[in-house]
Amino acid sequence: MSSFHYYFGIPYSHDMGCTDTPGYNHPPCPACPQGDRPSRNLQRDCYTDVALPLYENLNIVEQPVNLSSLAQKYAEKAIRTSGRSFLLYVGLAHMHVPLPRTQLSTDPWSQRPYGAGLREMDSLVGQIKDKVDRTAKENTFLWFTGDNGPWAQKCELAGSVGPYSGSWQTHRGGSPAKQTTWEGGHRVPAVAYWPGRVPINVTSTALLSVLDIFPTVVALAGASLPRGRHFDGMDASEVLFGWSQTGHRVLFHPNSGAAGEYGALQTVRLQRHKAFYITGGATACDGSVGAERQHEPPLIFNLEDDVAEAVPLGGGSAEFQSVLPEVREALADVLLDIAGDNVSRADYTQDPSVTPCCNPYRTACRCQPR
Repeated sequence: MSSFHYYFGIPYSHDMGCTDTPGYNHPPCPACPQGDRPSRNLQRDCYTDVALPLYENLNIVEQPVNLSSLAQKYAEKAIRTSGRSFLLYVGLAHMHVPLPRTQLSTDPWSQRPYGAGLREMDSLVGQIKDKVDRTAKENTFLWFTGDNGPWAQKCELAGSVGPYSGSWQTHRGGSPAKQTTWEGGHRVPAVAYWPGRVPINVTSTALLSVLDIFPTVVALAGASLPRGRHFDGMDASEVLFGWSQTGHRVLFHPNSGAAGEYGALQTVRLQRHKAFYITGGATACDGSVGAERQHEPPLIFNLEDDVAEAVPLGGGSAEFQSVLPEVREALADVLLDIAGDNVSRADYTQDPSVTPCCNPYRTACRCQPR
């Protein structure tokens, strides 16, 4: 088994280090300190001790990175791929804060930072697609998606949840977006492109997950998944090629910061129904949060009728009584599956000796780009 042959990028989220071009953030973060001046950690969420590094393979080529030119650097590196078969993974900095200070468009909407950043992301993805269309259109599959909903505490820099407003939660405080298991927190758009294989102008209602990317790509490559472990994802080829509208019957959503034990399963999606055992609101634009609430029996919403998650099913309704046993059975099955699988825990301890730093003798680890 081999890993990626080439790497170019930032080793973590691009808000986890200072730059000389901080971009748009809420609240704003300062630029990296210059000379011998000390760090100015004015905001708790700002990182000012170490400049944000840009790696090419194992070497730091720029520190701090220039966020305003990062998208074009990514595009230039990505479109070099040609010839033999390849797997290209592009983890975009868009649309996370800080948003880069890009050249604003004459389009009124794109004159705002979020709109300008979205336009830049569209251009970057378009350059990659254009290269594929010129060189390997018939046998290259493009899959574009996001990782979570908007980060509400970043206000106008966060984007919109659209119709997935989590109304039940917003009426009780906090945000139903990123860091929550409300639809606005984890329902994301996805686009699949493969001329002649993926049908055009088709929207699928199949229940899929980013967990499906790995088994799908493995299947398309004609390979097999490793043995001796359980995979939550499925091969979604039949959905992508328009042969089926059947995705997952059940998905499970762990707590990701708003309420409950971090990483613990708190929400069960069962086809059109969604059951919450724990609810809570993440930090909203106004700074408010929603208190954690335990639910037994769970709150159950019918997302076909109520995508805004405004009114849960009545506990005495026939629909609630019918779906509750199925939800309990599905939750018991997944907990049993987890207990019988190989379980590992992430180690988030920090070792200062491995901090990415191309020049420890300069403030904020500065070095000149090559």
